Amino acid sequence: MHSIIIGTAGHIDHGKTSLIKALNGFEGDDLKEEQEKGITINLSFSNLKSENLNIAFIDVPGHESLIKTMISGAFGFRVCMFVIDINEGLKAQSIEHLRVLEFLGVKDVVLILSKVDLCKDLVQKQAELLKELKAFKINILKVFPTSIYDEQSILNLKNYLLSLKPKENDENLIFRYYIDRIFSLKGIGTVATGSLNEGKISKNEKIFCLENQKDIIVKNIQIHEENVLEAKAYNRVALSLNCDYHELKKGYVLSKKGVFKSFKSIDGVVFNTEIKHGSILEFCSGSKKLNAKISVIKEFEDKTYISLEFDKSLPLCFDDKFILLENGRIKSGGVVLNAVSEPLKKDIKAKYLALLEQKDFKKVFEFLKQTHKLGFGLLSSYQRFKLTHEQALNLAKSLDHVFVDEQALNVYDLNAMQTLKEFIDFIFSKNPYALISPHSIALRLSWASENFCAYVLKQMQEKLDFKDGIWFLKGQNFEKLQEKAHCELYEILKKEGIKPTAPYNLYEYLELDRKNGDLILKKLTKENKVKRLAHNLFIEKNALENLMQEFLKLLQNHHLDVAFVKNHFQISRKYAIAYLEYLDKNYPQVIKIEEKRMLKVKC
Repeated sequence: MHSIIIGTAGHIDHGKTSLIKALNGFEGDDLKEEQEKGITINLSFSNLKSENLNIAFIDVPGHESLIKTMISGAFGFRVCMFVIDINEGLKAQSIEHLRVLEFLGVKDVVLILSKVDLCKDLVQKQAELLKELKAFKINILKVFPTSIYDEQSILNLKNYLLSLKPKENDENLIFRYYIDRIFSLKGIGTVATGSLNEGKISKNEKIFCLENQKDIIVKNIQIHEENVLEAKAYNRVALSLNCDYHELKKGYVLSKKGVFKSFKSIDGVVFNTEIKHGSILEFCSGSKKLNAKISVIKEFEDKTYISLEFDKSLPLCFDDKFILLENGRIKSGGVVLNAVSEPLKKDIKAKYLALLEQKDFKKVFEFLKQTHKLGFGLLSSYQRFKLTHEQALNLAKSLDHVFVDEQALNVYDLNAMQTLKEFIDFIFSKNPYALISPHSIALRLSWASENFCAYVLKQMQEKLDFKDGIWFLKGQNFEKLQEKAHCELYEILKKEGIKPTAPYNLYEYLELDRKNGDLILKKLTKENKVKRLAHNLFIEKNALENLMQEFLKLLQNHHLDVAFVKNHFQISRKYAIAYLEYLDKNYPQVIKIEEKRMLKVKC
């Protein structure tokens, strides 16, 4: 069955909630306070079905003090039933709600002229109203003069709504779901409700809460009280989850693990307003609301590029819509352009944001290639550009003069190859006997992926030879180089005694590939020249035996524990623990009582 989310909007007491009740019999104002005051306070959710279509209604409040609630509901709208009392026309909240729709990109509107039974000059007032509405960026699908006392007018509207064709769900979009309610039901457990506007979710699927960083299993899915195995956008969805409901809150975001990161600062564009640099406004996106400090990047006649800085990190995405409030009223609205921290100078950032706004991602990638001389990553391509890894890689491969590492999701301007070549030349200038690999180079250069290092090394074959995964200077004998490295490493360990350098640091000092270095240490251990006491602790055998003899002499007058050994021999706690454990294991005359070692008493 297809589905569509239709929201209401309009001034207070223009008949939004009464209209929903007339369409499907649902009484939205069920709170005591709502019934006493005769106004909608909370969002209410109901539906209307035919054989092929399920309409999920989101009814929002129209009171000016409840604009934040209206905004959080409007983020789920695909189509809006905009309700105007034909006798009153556009009022303050009508206009504010229209601005929200504009800023959130909700263009498709079914215009409901309510209370027409009380109107004497319907044709003239309708014409005047339609003229006023031309000032707003909305697409009026159809106009319905209605009265809740005229069954035919309601039936005409119902039939039209059920004839609407839902927009196709983009299969490339990743599941992302803002919680708007969270509670616990007896026999069911934790239940979250929200509007599923992106992606899809299946029963028993593992998802991830971005705020508390916890994995969650979806135990069950309901769409308007019907159990389903899978839910796709666009739908109102209830999820039964295998977690304590106290761990989740309204506004939390559920998604897939590893897709989104949270940042305290983002960049965007806002429209049709003057934004003051340094002002603090309330930021609303999805069901999230928090203060944001505004920094103006560049102003234009009809828009402004800004940075927004939050008190806490937010997991936003490229093209997310947002609303800015000042003193509880709408100041502006805009679009997230740069959801991932990108440290660029102001003028450079303005150019970058302009390209992002145009959604010309080939030009965006070309810009990043030129700006990031040592490469840029595509791992966060969905959050940054709303592109899958496959889409991002295909775009990157269409660029000129680049190396694209499909495995590491990195893109390099080939000019970076010269920088890498110079680094490799520097290694061999320091040590002409060096044995290197793509892996060993990548470990030392955080910006260079292993595949890019392999590519560059292959371009240096006029200088280098290759054997068993190792590169070395041309004209050298590989076996002799290995033997030389074997001797040098052993001599260093002999010299360092009980304070040996960690293997990986030794490898770097000797310009030795890690794999080759591991093989040398393995060989030295097999030859019984070196003892391995821990993952990265290798000590020369004679140094270890001499230390054990010193331990035994000390035990004549002292007990030994970690603190004593650490201080007496001026070694790290890690080494002290390893040496004492070796003593425990290999010297039966020593007994350990609690954490103290002492000699056994002879009977």
